[in-house]
Amino acid sequence: MRSVDNVRGAARVLLVGLDNDAVGMVREVLAAEAVLPQGSLPFGDALIEARHSQPDAAIVSLGEAMDAALDFGAQLSREFPNMTLVAMARQSDAQAILAAMRVGYKEFVTLPDDAQRLRDAVHASALSASSGEKGLVIATVGSKGGVGTTTVGTHLAAELAAIHRVVLLDLDFSMGDAASVLDVTVKDSIVDVLTRADRLDERSLTASVATHRSKVQVLAQPNGVDSLTEADADDVFNLINACAQAYQYVILDIGSQVSAATGLALQVADIILLVTTPDVIAVRDAFRRLKLLQALGVENDRIRLLVNRHRPKTFVSLEDIQTNLGLRVSATIADDPKTAEQATNEGKLIREVNRRSDTARNIAGLVALLTEEEDAEVSGDPPSKSGLFGWFGRG
Repeated sequence: MRSVDNVRGAARVLLVGLDNDAVGMVREVLAAEAVLPQGSLPFGDALIEARHSQPDAAIVSLGEAMDAALDFGAQLSREFPNMTLVAMARQSDAQAILAAMRVGYKEFVTLPDDAQRLRDAVHASALSASSGEKGLVIATVGSKGGVGTTTVGTHLAAELAAIHRVVLLDLDFSMGDAASVLDVTVKDSIVDVLTRADRLDERSLTASVATHRSKVQVLAQPNGVDSLTEADADDVFNLINACAQAYQYVILDIGSQVSAATGLALQVADIILLVTTPDVIAVRDAFRRLKLLQALGVENDRIRLLVNRHRPKTFVSLEDIQTNLGLRVSATIADDPKTAEQATNEGKLIREVNRRSDTARNIAGLVALLTEEEDAEVSGDPPSKSGLFGWFGRG
């Protein structure tokens, strides 16, 4: 999962035992470096809050309550060895510094003299948190509605789930239907889970997901139209982040509508599967989608172009698509409407209907898109290095 260079990627800081003046100084120093709480907590409440919110850093007063500060630091260091612990005092004291370092504090600061040291320590805690081992986040987004984005996302998740822990998040808040494709009964909908996105962990996620027989775990859209809502971007980020810590693969079904929340999801995704069909309208919309991804800061090397419902002879060839989008087609999925329709109507995976079909074989091959392997089964010369020209790039 990629970090986002804004407040969502800033360090989350816990303040403990600081008086109002000290809190004010910390706010002034860390205005652009951290997400700070409303105020400082007393030592008696701080450990409970640390266990609940698991901040990246804790700034602890090493003043009159020296023993409490040392006990608190020792406890945090045992329970959260990766947390950055900063002891803050009104003046430097060699014995206090030594005592703090012995129990696990990584920095000792006085303000305003050590303002830059405090910034550096907190900034490093954010980098450490964002670089921790997390699951691979893969987003599927359609050039337009009806190109098979959900089919791609659900079936890719099923292929991965054979040997990995996989969760599928239905982020199509317009009319997501991942639950219908997989024929699973929604437990807590994704809308329900987003209301507590700031306090999710693996246990609460496991209690909320529906599990498909392929072992894919699913957070789906609610059944009732009245429950549909526009998601908050911060909540979606927190949900994806929690899933990336609990699962090896997080599949995001974006659909074709990109909002502030799903735009953020695309920004943090490690790989984006852009799904189109081989017709002029879909490819034209794929061009527009690429422009949007560029505006979001998504690099081309994160994008895999996938042509669904591919047939040997189409008006728009793979070479046409590559030339006009300036992007190589990474994979194709054969057009087999009879098998696909049967799978949809029966609530089955395509491989369960006909494992020998070209469509099932192509879907199984999608796993290769998540590695550095060469793209397979795609012919034609590489796209022009000049980029998006052809049909859509002029005028």
